[in-house]
Amino acid sequence: MSNVALKKKMINNNIFLVIPSWGKLLGYPTLGQYANHNVLNISQDLVIFFVGIERAVKTFRGTIYYLFGLGYYYTKFEVQTGRYITDNRPLTGLLLSDFVYDRLAKSKNITLQNDRDVVVGEDIFKIPIDLSFKSENKKTFIQGTLMRNLFIPYKDIILELMDSIRDPNKYKFDKTGHMILSAHWDFFNKILISDDMEPEIKLKYLESVAGLNGISLRVYKFLIEHFTDLELLEIRETIRKLNEIYSTIEFDPIYLYSLIDQANIWLKIKMPNSITHQVKHTPKKTLKESILVSAEENLASFVEWPDQFRRRTKKELEDSVLIGRERLYHPKKEEKTIMKEEPKREKFEPRFIERPTVEIKTLPEIPTSNIIEVLSVLKDIIKQDYDLRSIGKAFEIARNYIKSMVLHLNYLWDLSKYANIYQRAKPNLGLSYKEKLELLEKVDIWIDLSK
Repeated sequence: MSNVALKKKMINNNIFLVIPSWGKLLGYPTLGQYANHNVLNISQDLVIFFVGIERAVKTFRGTIYYLFGLGYYYTKFEVQTGRYITDNRPLTGLLLSDFVYDRLAKSKNITLQNDRDVVVGEDIFKIPIDLSFKSENKKTFIQGTLMRNLFIPYKDIILELMDSIRDPNKYKFDKTGHMILSAHWDFFNKILISDDMEPEIKLKYLESVAGLNGISLRVYKFLIEHFTDLELLEIRETIRKLNEIYSTIEFDPIYLYSLIDQANIWLKIKMPNSITHQVKHTPKKTLKESILVSAEENLASFVEWPDQFRRRTKKELEDSVLIGRERLYHPKKEEKTIMKEEPKREKFEPRFIERPTVEIKTLPEIPTSNIIEVLSVLKDIIKQDYDLRSIGKAFEIARNYIKSMVLHLNYLWDLSKYANIYQRAKPNLGLSYKEKLELLEKVDIWIDLSK
């Protein structure tokens, strides 16, 4: 297959998806960190999603599936102190590689084996918002099954999602842009966000998240390859309308299935062109359950899990963290170790935003002949422990060199901004972990724009 992606049409499809454990689905890639503390175990890592649009894109590496709507990544976990904490991230999209989707679609069915429209599996719940094509007896059975297996066990988290959707500062494109939970090969187990996210929201969003491999600012690397400007506007408008509907509907918190009933009513009123697809029933036995309409043509095939993403059990992952702690140096009883006692912190302060003290070093020579080389050297400087004033000087030199080669580039202003900010910093301070991460992501974006 060539490097040119084959984009299938976007499909309007109103479904409610719940992945009970994102870590289990991906083979427990990491426990992650929280506020500079190692996570010891994760008791819950739920993904909840109201889908409005889906699309399959065939690439030279395989098929990827996009889902757009309103979602939530929720975690409950324990850090080194023995204290359990809950955390979450709002989402506007899911990005699934074919081998992850196929694992979802082959999830062992808990019940409703004879119903391809509603999936109640170990790894996935899929409920069409519109079930009007079902008989009354069938609908009653489905409602009871979902209440027992989904809405009662995860009631508090679903209600928390609904409160988040009602929050006027969340799911607003002019403030956040896209927030996509990714299982793509290159950004496996990460959330992709926009560099245009408002600074205060971005600072909070970028804090380390239990269970994930990090958060990247590269969301538009994928979107501009796989969607036209008009399609991106359609996606944005769909999410806006979904937010308007789900933030205002009334439902019974005791009988949470009423959320699906009310959503169906208001979607038909406010988004009459938005539909829920009924799965085409076939007498042939298929390898997989039908989760997405865009994946229907692949029901007879199965993509194996690649070796590069080695799967392990939750116990294996947690044991590996405990073994790592045991290998840490512990002074012998007879050794007298004087340690400066740190002030107690009532809350987990994000230490990764603190700027460390560093030594002053001479900057390396920055090339003058090629923009990519200039940015690559700048990236190396950011990675190393240079003081802020030197980093600011490097930004200034890079800006001047690039400006001498190309008069108009969107990021020249950013180069000037960082040059000014860092050259006025206090001496002997270096970049915080968060600053370093953000700058490296920005330079990667600039390099992509310069190719």
